[in-house]
Amino acid sequence: MPLACLDEPTFMDLLLGTLPSDRAALVDEHLDTCPSCRRMVSEALKVQPPADSGPAAPEEEVLDSQLATLAVDPWRGKKPRLRLPTPPLARGTAVGRYLILEMLGVGGMSVVYAAYDPELDRRVALKLLQVEALGLGAEAGRTQVLREAQAMARVSHPHVVSVFDVGTFGRQVFLAMELVDAHTLRKWEHDGPHPWRQVVELFLAVARGLAAAHAVGVVHGDVKPENILVGQDGRVRVTDFGLSRIMFGAVAPPVMPGSPSHPRAMEGGTPAYMAPEQFPPEERTDARSDQFGFCAALYEGLYGERPFAGATVEELSQAVHAGRVKSVPRHSGVPQWLRKVVVKGLSVKPEDRHASMEALIAALEADPAARRTRRLRVAGASLLLLSAVGLTHVLHGRDTTGCEGAARAMDGVWDAPRQQAVEAAFVGTQRRFAHDAFRHVRRGLDAYTAAWVTTRTAACEATRVRHEQSEAVMALRMRCLDARLADVAALTQLFTQADPDLVERAPRAVEGLTPLAGCSDVEALTSRGHSSPADPAARDRTVALLQALVDARALRAAGRYSQGVARVEPVAQAARAAGDWSGAADALLLLAELKDGAGDYRGAEATVLQAAWTAEAGRNDDAAARAWTLAVRVTGERLDHYAQGQQAAERASAAVERLGASRELAGALAMNLGRLLSRQGRYPEAHEQLTRALSFLEKRFGPEALEVADVRVELGTVRRSQGRAEEALGLYERALGTVRGALGPEHPDVARIRLEQASVRWQQGDFVQSERLARGALALLERSLGQDHPQVADALNSLALALQYQGKREEALPLYERALSIAEKTEGRDSSTVAIIVNNIGTLLVHMGRLEEATQRFATALEQVEKSLGPDHPTLALVLRGMGQTLSYRNQPDQALPYFQRAAALQTSLPDDVNGGWTGALVDLGRTYMVLGRPREALAPLEQAVAGWERARPRPAERPAARYMLARALWDAKTDPARAVRLAAEARQEAGALPDDESSVPELRQAMDRWIARLPPAARKGIKAAMTTPKPADPARDALVR
Repeated sequence: MPLACLDEPTFMDLLLGTLPSDRAALVDEHLDTCPSCRRMVSEALKVQPPADSGPAAPEEEVLDSQLATLAVDPWRGKKPRLRLPTPPLARGTAVGRYLILEMLGVGGMSVVYAAYDPELDRRVALKLLQVEALGLGAEAGRTQVLREAQAMARVSHPHVVSVFDVGTFGRQVFLAMELVDAHTLRKWEHDGPHPWRQVVELFLAVARGLAAAHAVGVVHGDVKPENILVGQDGRVRVTDFGLSRIMFGAVAPPVMPGSPSHPRAMEGGTPAYMAPEQFPPEERTDARSDQFGFCAALYEGLYGERPFAGATVEELSQAVHAGRVKSVPRHSGVPQWLRKVVVKGLSVKPEDRHASMEALIAALEADPAARRTRRLRVAGASLLLLSAVGLTHVLHGRDTTGCEGAARAMDGVWDAPRQQAVEAAFVGTQRRFAHDAFRHVRRGLDAYTAAWVTTRTAACEATRVRHEQSEAVMALRMRCLDARLADVAALTQLFTQADPDLVERAPRAVEGLTPLAGCSDVEALTSRGHSSPADPAARDRTVALLQALVDARALRAAGRYSQGVARVEPVAQAARAAGDWSGAADALLLLAELKDGAGDYRGAEATVLQAAWTAEAGRNDDAAARAWTLAVRVTGERLDHYAQGQQAAERASAAVERLGASRELAGALAMNLGRLLSRQGRYPEAHEQLTRALSFLEKRFGPEALEVADVRVELGTVRRSQGRAEEALGLYERALGTVRGALGPEHPDVARIRLEQASVRWQQGDFVQSERLARGALALLERSLGQDHPQVADALNSLALALQYQGKREEALPLYERALSIAEKTEGRDSSTVAIIVNNIGTLLVHMGRLEEATQRFATALEQVEKSLGPDHPTLALVLRGMGQTLSYRNQPDQALPYFQRAAALQTSLPDDVNGGWTGALVDLGRTYMVLGRPREALAPLEQAVAGWERARPRPAERPAARYMLARALWDAKTDPARAVRLAAEARQEAGALPDDESSVPELRQAMDRWIARLPPAARKGIKAAMTTPKPADPARDALVR
């Protein structure tokens, strides 16, 4: 049948390229016969031609060309009906690393292809954005689009279409995205009607996806049914985060029939779902605008109509700004409490809406009828742990006179159907390591659930069969076991909706399940008072606390730390306010772990100390031990508060001792203390603690457990710092084998170990290999953790170091600056990490000739290192050397001398295995004495540097440098010219055999040659003769050259 003039939804679908093919055909026919609609579309699509574009085409031809860029919904996998703005890419074309397979669809400003990712062996959706069609300059357009796309890539959630990668292709920007077999929410709604509970359930998934985006600072800007996908697998996903700002930021807004032309652009969004602040003149979008759009779409899903009336954009804007929500349709069946929740989200003022998406989720879940049912269930039995992900296996509701039925509790938790669903979800991520990850998960959960069944049966038989314990004790143990089972149920439910990020974390999540041994510790269970509260309000509060802990533990395991914080923080404070010290301690400890995982180290420190003191007040020894153990890491290691970290270790040790033989906790404490000692440069003590941790954790988890691999990495780092490079590489390789076997080659933990290997290779002078390892690690970490994670700063610093020592200074500097920015945000300006990066920047600036800037950087680094690490830390010697070298380059040797003296004194006062192989400070000191015309004073530090090379083992170039400077000092002091000639020959020969990978090597050779050229002919002849005479075997020299 003929189509009437375009209404607003049809018009917007046409512009966005989301019009179904059958509807598009009708629209095409209508536009052929309706001048007014053609004019409206032409105005909306108008883009000014470039100045040199030649004669203007006839208006009808221009419109035909514009309309040819609009096509069907690309997510449906249908071929485009209309012409493309550019020729389609041929099958096999490489876009970045992706190979084009086929075109899926075309939008007004983008083309979507199915593509193959050979690196990760998976199919992806590749969206190519036509930057020039956005009305932006080519360069500015690419920069803006890349920035928006990179923000989208930070969002990782089962209910968000994943953006795996972004990049440029010619003048276009591409997004590599999850390939989804789905249709839009609009179609799902048209296929209805659906009961209101089903609508709410679907929109809760959408809300969780939006909350995850908001947690990492990403705003959608155009929440509407067309940007919500319902997959064939039943999973709901939100897509196109930020694309409304990209696509409409500089394009004229759509004009509806009968409305006046509007000269200004709107900041994205679709009028029917736009918040008041998104309309002109404000054009402002934030997370509260997303909430408004979400509630507008939810309103439409519930009532079958949009919340605000208006035939034109102007009328719609007036209704929205006035807050004129339509009255309730007759016979809607939607309860009044739900309408209040939705209408609150449609408030005109952003501050009158729900405080956040998390608050809105809580309000949507607060169904009074469901709450009444839950209260009846709690009041009718002992306290039951109800998982927020739908655990229905509450064993206290069953007949417990027999003890043989524990295995039935695994129905729906970890039975064959659940295992098949988890495996399908893992494999569905198309990650190469998914099969290995699932095998690791299955093995771990099989063991854990089997132990659970055995433990529960034993607890039952101890009371019902052997009569060794009371019913009250059995009830305590059963409640504890129910809590552990709820954790398993929550985790496996999450696994059935796994995204790539969760697959990466899954094996560690399983290994991190709370040990079951605590459920057999009757004394600890009794002391914590696990009895059911008599007061109904207290019971409700306890149920809410336990549900929140189950949810948050699952979110922590999935790496969704910000969501976990939002979930557990309110109940933690509520429990503390109510005087439930033991429950509050559990919640606060989990909250601290979540903040630590999110990189909020200062917040984690405050929370973990609160958790520790609260646990002690509530006689919760387990939580106290865990809290003080975590405090060692957060306070001592993360924030460099060493004295407080040591005090936390003492308290943790006492708490662990009270608990008895807990290998897991003792191992965790030894691990954290070892890392703290290593951070302080106390390497022998650190090695002792880490060796203890390895022993504890191998006995607890087995030699191939991931926790054991973590200890080996830390031991390798200590050995590297002690100058034992080969031993460090062996430990790293052993740990890498465990991690790759469990998690696959693309896991972030693989990147972390590769960074350690890169550091060893740098220390050995193999800068090319160091660069290769660091580049791969950086790319992997950015994909898995985002652009601004603290570990990304470590990778950037390692890569910049490798580049710097190859002479690639201009390439290294922006990497250092980016690393510094991340470290200052996440760790604070006074952290040791910041000081080390500042020191590296200073060294680089010296070599670039920017000496004034370098001086300022080193002054800052000195202040920070002394403040955060203390006056005796090995790192301070590096910074002192840097300042001294800068002053030397500025021809101020007298001012440089005290810095070198202090650096050399500090370096030589340290034990060999703390010194870690640095003789450079002694060489610097000797060189400065030489410049000041004091060669006799130079002899002592230079002799010490040459003699100490065997025990110190610095970078290879430092041995010939030390010998060369000693030769000069001997010659100028006129104490032993013959030895000076011999040392000069050896130094020049060694320098000649070194590769040019380190930029200082050619400079060293040139300096040697200039000095030798100034010597008397007899000395020069002696050096030449010595260099051509065969030398006896020198293992140290041969190893250096190799």
